[in-house]
Amino acid sequence: MTRNLNLTGKRLQTARKAMGFSQTDLASLAGIARCTVSYWETKQGNLWRGHAVNKMMGVLGISQVEGLIDTNTRARGWGVTDPQQLALDKAFKDEQKRLDAKAQRKAMLVRVLCLAKTRKGHPCKNKSEAGRKRCKFHGGMSTGPRTIEGKARVAAAQRLRWQKYRKAMR
Repeated sequence: MTRNLNLTGKRLQTARKAMGFSQTDLASLAGIARCTVSYWETKQGNLWRGHAVNKMMGVLGISQVEGLIDTNTRARGWGVTDPQQLALDKAFKDEQKRLDAKAQRKAMLVRVLCLAKTRKGHPCKNKSEAGRKRCKFHGGMSTGPRTIEGKARVAAAQRLRWQKYRKAMR
């Protein structure tokens, strides 16, 4: 994983001069060309850890771990700082949650063919209720009341219904 170093060209040049090396001396000790040393010393901003930079750091005694910046800005894109990335991550998660909720709501509204077996033995061609698998006619079989109170309530409702029917017929 490439990580950004907290090592600038100016710091590299200062470390080289502190050790008493010329660019040619450092290049020969590191096994690289002198123009490579010159290139990295004149580079603006933080240096990227690469083959030549690692070799120069080894010769100058700068540790590999020293000054590593925790964020991997190169992998995220140029100019994206840590707070910006946190904000982008939060926005991405919020958008993902919103899209998941939208998909769930849409799934609840899907209406499919019922396809229950009708009295004639053919599949029902009605659309199902929203979010269900059966139409309003084949939604499920009622098992009827199971408790004593439930049975009494149904019996009272039937008596009342028949009374209204008889009254209407007179």
